[in-house]
Amino acid sequence: MKMYIYSHNPHSEGAKLLSQALNVKRIKHGNSKFRGGMGKAIINWGAGTLPDQVMACQRVLNKPDAIRKASNKLKSFELFQEAGVTIPPFFTDYGDAEDWMIDNDGAVVCRTVLNGHSGAGIVIADTVDELVAAPLYTVYIKKQEEYRYHVFMGQVVDIQRKARKRDVPDDAVNWQVRNLDGGFIFAREGVVASPVASEEAVKAVAALGLDFGAVDLIYNAREDKYYVLEVNTAPGLSGTTLDGYKQRFQEVFNG
Repeated sequence: MKMYIYSHNPHSEGAKLLSQALNVKRIKHGNSKFRGGMGKAIINWGAGTLPDQVMACQRVLNKPDAIRKASNKLKSFELFQEAGVTIPPFFTDYGDAEDWMIDNDGAVVCRTVLNGHSGAGIVIADTVDELVAAPLYTVYIKKQEEYRYHVFMGQVVDIQRKARKRDVPDDAVNWQVRNLDGGFIFAREGVVASPVASEEAVKAVAALGLDFGAVDLIYNAREDKYYVLEVNTAPGLSGTTLDGYKQRFQEVFNG
């Protein structure tokens, strides 16, 4: 079966690297002459909608409706809850979030943007006075570690840990939102798979109806518990992560 890649962003670096590794073409977003059909397969790299000619392919990995569910933080949490995935408690009502903070003396994450990424639209309220209007509120869980479990067709195929970049000054590190801007990178050294985290990651991807996805989890040592935060459908790729995705796609489409 001949493979092609369609990405949510025509300039996606991950899609570009994957196309080079697999030696397959990326489908243009505009003025494309591509036509789907039997014998053609699509790797959907984070796109919530696909042109009709792309959907006409014999096989599409990661259907658009599943991508849309993963992209919407509220919808994701609702589906995670239904599937029994371990997630932080969440609310959609300002009053409920306020009541929880008063009763538990804890912090709440206000997600003002449901489709944001890289920390966009996140406001962490440590006090009731800091609460802002938002369509989704999640309880802030203190974390000792944060991981990314890559799941492919029901199996964990790669694990990364978010680690602090040593060249980032202490006052520039954001320990609550651990992303690139907050001074963190993904590392593998000393990372050992947790059976519990692996099970949660696989359940999360299945709950959204995805064929593959990169699951972000946090670990709370006091509770000895892993919590799923989200599933990425167009994760960054490099090194052994890229090699792993290449191998898996080749096995699926060439096997």
